[in-house]
Amino acid sequence: MNLIKALNWRYATKRMTGEKIPESDLSNILEAIRLTPTAYGLQPFKVIVTENKDLLNEIFEKSCPQIVINQCSHLLIFKARKKLNTEYVEGYLKEMRRMRKSTDADIERYRTKIHKVIEDPQINKFSWMIRQTYIALGYATIAAAELGIDSTPIEGFNAQALNEILKLDTDREEAVVMQTLGYRDEKEDKLIKLPKIRKPINSLVERI
Repeated sequence: MNLIKALNWRYATKRMTGEKIPESDLSNILEAIRLTPTAYGLQPFKVIVTENKDLLNEIFEKSCPQIVINQCSHLLIFKARKKLNTEYVEGYLKEMRRMRKSTDADIERYRTKIHKVIEDPQINKFSWMIRQTYIALGYATIAAAELGIDSTPIEGFNAQALNEILKLDTDREEAVVMQTLGYRDEKEDKLIKLPKIRKPINSLVERI
């Protein structure tokens, strides 16, 4: 599907059929997330993928009473790190050395750049890592649309309850956004026939 056509086709689907999406399509969406650009390439997030009906029902009852949670094929839960410690950074630099054959001098320069950010007291680290996570959400949304798969980004949930359900160590990471994947229920979803409401390009874009 043409990219712009796909983006016009997609919308925040509120009713899904429960039909399973192909594993190959799910893998492509996850690969798009993996390829998401992030600051310094650090990828300070992880994605939980579930189709477990018991877990989905618990999330629906305790954290997010949106019907689409129980109707989706899969639910993606994006969790962001709270901090980047030395172990995490050095693990990334080790991979950089392996993949790019980087010299000691190259590694040290990159290490200095990273630490300049993560040690800056004026930067809210969790907020910074949440923003990186949302880039991944965008990539997942676009990848799903190109595959003809519906998706719904979800922020409106009880994060504390979800963290507890997932047994997350909230000193290290927290769930920050979710996304359902599946297929629209054309008979039940009232949004399907409504036009998108978006600013015209000349109101959105400023050229200087």
